[in-house]
Amino acid sequence: MLSVQDSSVIRQCFSFLPLDDFKLPFFDHGKQKLKARHVLKTFLAAQLFGWANLRTIECAIRSDAKIQEGCGITTISASQLSRSMQQIPVAVTEALFRYVVQSITQRTSARPLPVGSLALVDSTNLTLPFQLGDWAYVSRTRSGIKIHTRLLVVDNETAYPDKIVPSTGNTSDYEGSDLLVVDLDVTYVMDRGYVCYKRMQKWVTDGLNFVIRLHDHHHATVIEESEVPEGGPILRDATVVLGNNAKTTMRAPVRVVEFVDPQGRRFRLATTRWELSAMEVAEIYRQRWLIELFFKWIKQHLHVATLYSYQPEGVWNHIFLALVAYGVSYLLWLETDKSRTIWALVKLLRLYSTKSVKEWLREVNRQATRSSKGRQKRERPPLEQPRKQEQLVVVKASKKKR
Repeated sequence: MLSVQDSSVIRQCFSFLPLDDFKLPFFDHGKQKLKARHVLKTFLAAQLFGWANLRTIECAIRSDAKIQEGCGITTISASQLSRSMQQIPVAVTEALFRYVVQSITQRTSARPLPVGSLALVDSTNLTLPFQLGDWAYVSRTRSGIKIHTRLLVVDNETAYPDKIVPSTGNTSDYEGSDLLVVDLDVTYVMDRGYVCYKRMQKWVTDGLNFVIRLHDHHHATVIEESEVPEGGPILRDATVVLGNNAKTTMRAPVRVVEFVDPQGRRFRLATTRWELSAMEVAEIYRQRWLIELFFKWIKQHLHVATLYSYQPEGVWNHIFLALVAYGVSYLLWLETDKSRTIWALVKLLRLYSTKSVKEWLREVNRQATRSSKGRQKRERPPLEQPRKQEQLVVVKASKKKR
């Protein structure tokens, strides 16, 4: 539940995290004012309240006494922020992310999907300035990083990232999946970039369930065909062995389901969920779109695409703190009975950051005072056609030599 409603919104956000008594001896040693907990709070506030860069953070801290009270500092410079972001150990911000994930897990409802919990696995790329990000070299023209993500879908209303692995941009999705596809109690849903027969064989051997999209060129030796209803979206349901040579062919058979969506697009899936109907397997894969929406959300509404630091430790800390901020927003969404979207709550957070929780909740729960029928249609006069003699544009020949 939300804490005392007379406290400020910024302090309410920090109340979800164990930061008040947090100490980091190596970082804090010899520092009288700027402790590790103050740095963490400041960068979390920057993500939650939309402070775009280090100069904006510096000005925001100076601008309001309640922000200073919430972050625990009265003034800070952009250069101090830059140095601090690089000096905080990445293990600290990663542990903070795991803490907020655990808090979300404890608050989520026990109403699982009929097919069980799903773990959507994918990655998103972030481009770094080529000169500043040469340590994350990808090609002769690009430097960048990846955020390998596992989005847990618990029920029809609950989906949140429960594990992330940032990496340099030259790390393959295969390598990212080695760290994300590890638990037995979920079904992993992946796109075509994760097809690797060696890994899929290991998943089958280890008892991991998956639904993964195949390319059309992936060879499958059919063992048995199952009947499918004619005229429906399911085109095929078969037991197959994937691979076409002794080195890559899987030893264990898998199930292949082919279907078309309402737009006429054809999908070919490999799965180990033998007990489900073909339609249920297709519905599981349709959930994969949620992770694409998640990546779009954090890039649009948090400062992920534009980083506060381009040094390695600063970049990794930035990513984890951005996901912690998302987790705090998600916890607030759970505590307010999901009456608004997460983005609607974040927008109100940014407007009410220094006001009381009571005022913020009043706005969150505010009902429309009257209904509108919308703009009424009216007949518009026809567009007057220009007369032939009127000159509408002027195009003058260039004198530039060619």
